[in-house]
Amino acid sequence: LHERQGKMSGQEELPEAGVEGEGGEGEEFEEEVDDAELAQMQADLDKAEQQKAELDKLNKMQGGAAGAAAGKDAEAAAAESADRDARSIFIGNVDFAASVEEVQALFADCGEINAITIPVDKYTGRAKGFAYLEFADKASVLSALEKNNQLLRDRPIKVINKRTNLPIWQVQPTRGRGRGGFRCGA
Repeated sequence: LHERQGKMSGQEELPEAGVEGEGGEGEEFEEEVDDAELAQMQADLDKAEQQKAELDKLNKMQGGAAGAAAGKDAEAAAAESADRDARSIFIGNVDFAASVEEVQALFADCGEINAITIPVDKYTGRAKGFAYLEFADKASVLSALEKNNQLLRDRPIKVINKRTNLPIWQVQPTRGRGRGGFRCGA
């Protein structure tokens, strides 16, 4: 029994001595490894920051150019749409069986026609009873407006300037969100 205790105590002493000896050398090794890892991590961080700066610079260049181009395109599209609307008329009370050719024949003497549109119901395919006509120049609109109340297939047509559609939030500002409808007596 005493021999076992002696061996155990001897084994316990050896590892303690070995740990103390390796501990001193290990700390120096760990400091060298830590310094090398720290230097590598710092280099990686610097490289990542440079790449981020370059990416931000490229995004700013592309975003600024794309944003300006998109703004110019939107303005150009709005101006073109307004010009097209100024050269167009709305024709109401058009007979449901009227064709594009009949509308074109009625307004041919007003000027050069770019487009005629007779909207149809997407489910039934039946005409909706009105049409849009686009002229090549604005002067033609004035002569077309004189055809108001003229007959097309025995129906008096209504001819007015085509209006530009605006979203409801531009036409009628909101009055806030409110509290809703009925409130159960609370």
